[in-house]
Amino acid sequence: MASADVQPYIVGGHPATVSTPWMASLQYTAPDYGIAEARHTCGGALVFRDWVATNAHCVTDPPEEAEKTSSSLHFRNGGLPIPTKAKRFSVRIGSHDRTQGGETAVVKRIVVNPGWDWNSPGGHKCKVALPQPDEPVTCDMAMVQLDHVVNLQPIQLAPRAAKPGDRVELFGWGDDTPDPTPTIPTQLQQLSTRVIPPSRCADAGQSAGETCTGNPNGTDGPGAGDSGGPAVKYVGGVPQLVGGASRAGSPYPGAAPTVYTSSPYFRGFIYDTARGLPMGA
Repeated sequence: MASADVQPYIVGGHPATVSTPWMASLQYTAPDYGIAEARHTCGGALVFRDWVATNAHCVTDPPEEAEKTSSSLHFRNGGLPIPTKAKRFSVRIGSHDRTQGGETAVVKRIVVNPGWDWNSPGGHKCKVALPQPDEPVTCDMAMVQLDHVVNLQPIQLAPRAAKPGDRVELFGWGDDTPDPTPTIPTQLQQLSTRVIPPSRCADAGQSAGETCTGNPNGTDGPGAGDSGGPAVKYVGGVPQLVGGASRAGSPYPGAAPTVYTSSPYFRGFIYDTARGLPMGA
């Protein structure tokens, strides 16, 4: 796979050492653009046996102005400017190797949170499971439905949002160095860090419905290739999904805290989507 397809990174991480049957690699082909071999574009988490949770910016096209401005800090999927409608999405789930193993499925439906907007972080309200706060909510949340039920164990959705000080594990595929021309590893990367308070995440515009994770050593953290990848909290040894990678406070991989869409905050959207219920903005 060409290095331009996915930009960095979980910098400072290491090959995943825990079982992750719920970990998903969202991939695509684009025959009209000469891409016949599936390319990894984002991470995701199996939340039901035929539904994967990921982030909305992974499966939507940014407006032209968002592509041009440096203030738009959502992790880019990198590579050629291929429109979403030209992509044929699939997932590989349950393997630490994004090129083989686990189970694969075709994505038959994509449901983007109806409140999602590519405008500045924190600039849009959306319907969520909890009462609307006074402040805006960024809705970088999407669900992809698989063409069949997979024989893998979904991850539990955490009952409540992660709190500052909680230890979490971040997972994703991408280069493990801040090199601007990365070599993309095939093995799933893992990084241990902690949730930090919003006051330390101001540069990334953290809003309600989001969780911010620290960057150990001031250098380590996710980047573009890790978009949609899960933040996981272990409770009594049981993994619980607390977030999906959305954006960073710096365009340089690993150089700033990372904003994760809070999965528990969007519990209503996740469950209603899987049940086939309408979800209004």
